[in-house]
Amino acid sequence: MSLAIYIKKSPEEAYRAKIKRKKRDRVFGISILLVGFSAIIFASWPLLVWSLDLIPKLSSKIQTVPIPEAKILSAKTSLAKDVQVTSDADGFSYFVTNFRPNQKRPKEFYLSIPKMKIENALVKVDAISFYESLALFPGTALPGEEGNAFITGHSVLPQFNDPKNYREIFTNLPSLEIGDTVYAKMDGKTYQYLVQYKKVVDPKDTSVLAPIAKGAKTLTLMTCVPPGTSFKRLVVVTSLI
Repeated sequence: MSLAIYIKKSPEEAYRAKIKRKKRDRVFGISILLVGFSAIIFASWPLLVWSLDLIPKLSSKIQTVPIPEAKILSAKTSLAKDVQVTSDADGFSYFVTNFRPNQKRPKEFYLSIPKMKIENALVKVDAISFYESLALFPGTALPGEEGNAFITGHSVLPQFNDPKNYREIFTNLPSLEIGDTVYAKMDGKTYQYLVQYKKVVDPKDTSVLAPIAKGAKTLTLMTCVPPGTSFKRLVVVTSLI
């Protein structure tokens, strides 16, 4: 039979052990706080940059852009009255419509935006889903046509931006400025557009589907802002040259 011997720690040893535990607990607590603080900074930094840097660039001069004479999407279609705004289970709002053009149209084309490192991104024509591609809203103009080619894409926090991932492809859309180029390639032809202006709108603002002026040939790009949220929408309007 073994004999167990219990040796009581001296007061000095007990005190040192207690101090050691307190230091360990303090280090652990500080580490948790630093991790939490870093996570908050990681998520909120893009919002801070958005507020201090990008929003001021959306100057009041935008308000001088010509207002469309009529809510039309092209010379041939009147679609605004057929557009509805709906929301998914996560509260994300997007446009839907039952309108479909009568004429035969291409099923897809390709979009390139050099400044955003987007090269030949697939754009599905007359589509409202843009998880696997960009989407040209049903009934809006095709590249090169009179009217407004309205294209929607997803965005995320800038830290996760990938111009080849359609769930993140428009993350850097706010970086586009007047004079930047956008290329649309369809049926062997390449159409060049120049950025005219950009603005932030409410998610339910369907007026962004219309061209900036009657007879204009425009291409509009839209995504959610501020980065990583879906509170507002950023639209970048370009014109054919």
